[in-house]
Amino acid sequence: MRGETERAAQYVLVLLLGVLTALWGAFLVPLRVAGVPVPVAVVVAAVANVVLGTAGGRLYGRLGAALPGVVWFAVVATLQSRTAEGDLVVPGSATGLALLLVGTVCATVPVGLTSPRARPGRHTPGDDRPAGR
Repeated sequence: MRGETERAAQYVLVLLLGVLTALWGAFLVPLRVAGVPVPVAVVVAAVANVVLGTAGGRLYGRLGAALPGVVWFAVVATLQSRTAEGDLVVPGSATGLALLLVGTVCATVPVGLTSPRARPGRHTPGDDRPAGR
């Protein structure tokens, strides 16, 4: 029981980091040096989504690999919408669109690379032992 609780706590941390990296990346979109846009937000999104998806996949299989990317996408998509007052965090600029595209694509990579996790206590094909032993 304790191991499952620790694993769930680790996964909650992975999801929380997904939210935080989405916020961090969103606020890095307008970053400019000498008037030239610097796509640091795109790099942050790419690296964070691959790392967090891989960590989630190690904890809970394919679904665990997918959820950090879903959470990240939900936060960034929300921040790309205007509020009633007209405020916008992630503009529709090239860097803003690249953030959404690259981040989403990189979030799918760990899902494809994670093997489906067999459920404990279930018989897997090719295994001659009865389930539960």
